[in-house]
Amino acid sequence: MKDVYEDFGATVGPVTYSRSLTFVLTHDCPWHCAYCGFRADRRGLLTGDELERLLRDAAGGGAREALLISGERPDSLPHIREELVRRGFADFWDFAISVADRCTAAGLFPHGNFGRMSEAELFRIRPHFLSMGMMLESARDEPRLAPEKRAAGRIACLEAAGRARIPFTSGILVGWGESQASRLDSLAALADLHSRYGHLQEILIQRYVPNAGSRWPAGPEPTLGEYREMMGRWRQWAPGVAIQIPPNLEPRWRVLLPWIDDLGGISWARDEVNPASPWETVESYADACRQAGRELAERLPVYDSHRNATWLSGDWLRRAEEFHAGAWA
Repeated sequence: MKDVYEDFGATVGPVTYSRSLTFVLTHDCPWHCAYCGFRADRRGLLTGDELERLLRDAAGGGAREALLISGERPDSLPHIREELVRRGFADFWDFAISVADRCTAAGLFPHGNFGRMSEAELFRIRPHFLSMGMMLESARDEPRLAPEKRAAGRIACLEAAGRARIPFTSGILVGWGESQASRLDSLAALADLHSRYGHLQEILIQRYVPNAGSRWPAGPEPTLGEYREMMGRWRQWAPGVAIQIPPNLEPRWRVLLPWIDDLGGISWARDEVNPASPWETVESYADACRQAGRELAERLPVYDSHRNATWLSGDWLRRAEEFHAGAWA
């Protein structure tokens, strides 16, 4: 029987991206995943002065999206709890809400990615974020990962996000020693979640790139045929859910352009999770898209598929609609 990806044709329509700036609420994290170069010890929370500087930078760079990220469960660390109390916050989520609200007041659209969260936590912060995300990474457990990265817990978080009606981003990590069968199992798990809740706007097929702090070597890169198989299967399993491949992490992104839907967040600032992998300019991405017969188009951190009253509250829907009418009419 012929595999579906053998008949997988090129994608039509524009390639999208989000003009974003990253707000790191804290690098501190209790876990020590060997592949992670993001976490740090005792760096503390984003200060008020740092927040104001980032907001000025966002305005000057024309950002639409404020990407709020952190280590996982940072207030399980005593020094973070002490800092939260000292600064007048009940807990980390109280702090995250305050930063998101400040970004919203500055005209940005906050997208939150804080790792695994409980259903109660998701419902609590949901009103303050336009959209959210968390990578599944893999549906197969790797013994060397921290407990919070176990697949069952992350799938439970993804299910809770669906029940909370959050426009959501997830995805898988590739090139860290996994098999193609593992990649397809992970995509199938995400497709199953989407079939039940409909909350996935996009999925990332994200290349693993070791950073200075990583203690996990890169594995064999997926072949172009394996990429096309992954994308073909995803089109079959979850039609209409965009595929993102971050171009600063995958050197062959230009070859894959005919089949990519989205390039993700692009910034003039550094990639805070992958600081050794800078983005090119938006103009260079636009040129490459045109050479591939595509156009590059900016989007908000909520896709048109979820820009409706089913997924957005009245205030968020009004803001998103007003922005579309004013900026992209």
